[in-house]
Amino acid sequence: MAKLKIAVLFGGASKDHDVSLKSAYSVLNGLSPSKYEIIPIGITKAGRWLYYPGSYEAVADGSWESDPDCCPAIISPDYVHHGIMKFFGNDDVSGQRVDVVFSLLHGKYGESGRIQSLCKLAGITFLGSGPEASCNCLDKMQSRMMLNKAGIDTVSYYYFERSEMTNLDKNIEKMENVLSYPVYVKPASCSSAIGANIAFDREELVNALKIAFSHHHKAIADQTLNGRELSCAVYENMGKVFTTGISEVVRSQSAIDENCNFIAKTGTLQYPAELSKQQEDKIKATAEKIFRVMDCSGFARMDFTLCDENLYCCKIATMPGFSEESVFPVLMKAAGFSFEEMLDMLIENALENKS
Repeated sequence: MAKLKIAVLFGGASKDHDVSLKSAYSVLNGLSPSKYEIIPIGITKAGRWLYYPGSYEAVADGSWESDPDCCPAIISPDYVHHGIMKFFGNDDVSGQRVDVVFSLLHGKYGESGRIQSLCKLAGITFLGSGPEASCNCLDKMQSRMMLNKAGIDTVSYYYFERSEMTNLDKNIEKMENVLSYPVYVKPASCSSAIGANIAFDREELVNALKIAFSHHHKAIADQTLNGRELSCAVYENMGKVFTTGISEVVRSQSAIDENCNFIAKTGTLQYPAELSKQQEDKIKATAEKIFRVMDCSGFARMDFTLCDENLYCCKIATMPGFSEESVFPVLMKAAGFSFEEMLDMLIENALENKS
């Protein structure tokens, strides 16, 4: 039986480049060479696409793009090609068919639906959610509107546009009528940690908005909550939707760092989270409902805050981290999948659901 040809995309021209390399290193090593013909396609921080035939160790340390055997490569949108085109120094062009694209591009270029749309144009099966669902989940404003309409609670927030900077005082006054400091300010369509800051007063809010607007034209100010940080994975298998157990990030200090004005990163992942049966059932049911409401496919990680028994959806990650220590693989391992089995299952599911 012929091996499936899997194109693994990694890197990317975003602030999440290094995170993507970590995910790619684990996935490239986790895919069985006896089952798959692996086609690594790296994207530099400058946005250059390169076919990379070298050691996976160089992906981990970022030196892959200096390999002399790299050559420019792109996904062709032509249905006839159904794969990638490689460009060599003597002006030769070579096509290579691809069965499945496994994109590990994080952030606004990898999770916004752009790569997914390119795969759709090319007629190539890809892992994860489609273009529309990917875009809606990454856009914090759009996702909250959709979730709230479906009766799912999100953290209270206020929305800003870059064009409103000339009339910012009036908009800040409106925000102060509905939110209290501190607020968590972030770009509306980037990874949660990119361009994000805590603001404890109006002056800090203005500075935080300027940083957020340097990454995107929309920004969100969230009411900060000191609740429990919980995560659940949702995945499809054999036509059914499943939820994993629930993990918790236990902070070694307050989640809000007043000295550094950012969400503290110090903490440990605890699994399973200590929850009552009622709490666990509610989180799992809400995660599955979110998956369906947002029209997700394949897999996703849902992040929640549990505060005074109130459950708030904070994030929907349609492209979660895939390094072996990342939350999604940890939850899948606890659900009974080895890393290799998880990858096999996600690929099989993508092939079954292709349209």
